[in-house]
Amino acid sequence: MNNKIDIQRFLTLIKNVNRFLLTSHQDPDGDSIGSLVGLRSFLKGLSKKVVVYNHGRMPARYSFLDPDAETRFSMSPLPFLPETVVVLECPNIGRIGFVKDYIKTGMTIVNIDHHNNNTLFGDINIIDPSACAVGEILYDIIKTGGYKITPEIAKPLYAAIVSDTGRFKFPNTDSKCFLTASELVKAGASPKEISDKIFSSYSPETIKLLGHILETLKLYDNGEICVLRLPKEDLKKYNVNVEDTEGIIDYSLVISGVKVGILFKEHDSQTVKVSLRSQNNIDVCDYAKQKGGGGHTNAAGFTVKKRLEEVIDTVVAEVSEHLDG
Repeated sequence: MNNKIDIQRFLTLIKNVNRFLLTSHQDPDGDSIGSLVGLRSFLKGLSKKVVVYNHGRMPARYSFLDPDAETRFSMSPLPFLPETVVVLECPNIGRIGFVKDYIKTGMTIVNIDHHNNNTLFGDINIIDPSACAVGEILYDIIKTGGYKITPEIAKPLYAAIVSDTGRFKFPNTDSKCFLTASELVKAGASPKEISDKIFSSYSPETIKLLGHILETLKLYDNGEICVLRLPKEDLKKYNVNVEDTEGIIDYSLVISGVKVGILFKEHDSQTVKVSLRSQNNIDVCDYAKQKGGGGHTNAAGFTVKKRLEEVIDTVVAEVSEHLDG
C-alpha cells in the first residue's frame, strides 16, 4: 500500500467523477461527523453531487456542524446513483450498517482511515495509523491536490481533530496534529466556538447521568482499573440518548493511579458495548481485537452478547490478566 499513489488516484477520481456517496462507521463520533461534513463541503465546492448516509444518530454535541441536517440516518431512496462511495474512519466495511445496501457492483469504494487494523476493503485505500484523525488525512489530501481550504471545510476538519485527540491531550497528538490544526484556524476554524459546542454544551440531564455514573464507579487491581457502568434503564431514567454519552469513558482515567478505564454500556438485556481507554503504552486495542473489536492503542472497544453483570466480571478479570501480561 502506497498512500501517495492512492491519494493521487483519489484526486484523479475526484476530477473525473461527479456523484459521491459518503459514509462512516455506525454510531458516528466527532472524527466521523467532522470528516463527513468537511469532505462533503469540499466536494460540493467542486460542484459535485454528494449525499451522506450514516447508520446511527447524530450526537447532539456535533449537530452544529450539520445545521441543515443533510446527513441522513435512515434508509430512503437515493437522490441519484453514486459512482463512488467514500468510507471514512471505518476499519471494515461491515461496520457501515445499512449503508452497505446502497453499494452496487461497479461503484468505486474509497477507504480513508487511521485505524491500524483496517482490512483494506476499498478499491482505493488511504490508511495512515500515524494520523491523529481522519480529519487530518483529509486536510493532507485536499492540500496535495492544490485546493483551497475554505472556512466551510476548515471548521468540521478542526472539529474532527479536536474531538479525536480529546482536546489535544490523547497520545495521538503530535507536532503534525498541531500544525494541521494551526492551518485550519488560519483558514477560518474558530477553536473557541468549536470547543464550546463539543465540550461545553451538555444538557442538564446528561450531567445528572454523568454524576450518577461517577457515583457508582468501582476500582479494581489496587486502583489500576476503573469501571463505569451504564445500564439501559439509566438512560431512560435520566432521559438521555445513548449517542450523547460519548466522552463519559474519558472520566475513567482522571483518577490518579488508574491505568485502564472501562465503560460497560448496556444496549439491551443481552448486548453490552465495552469501551476501553488506557494510559501511556498500555495497548487495549490488542485485547479488543481478541474480542472481535478494534480501535487504537489507547482507545478501543467491542460488543458482547451477554448480560451486563456477566460481562463486567469476565472483562475485568481478562483486562487484569492483560495488564499483568
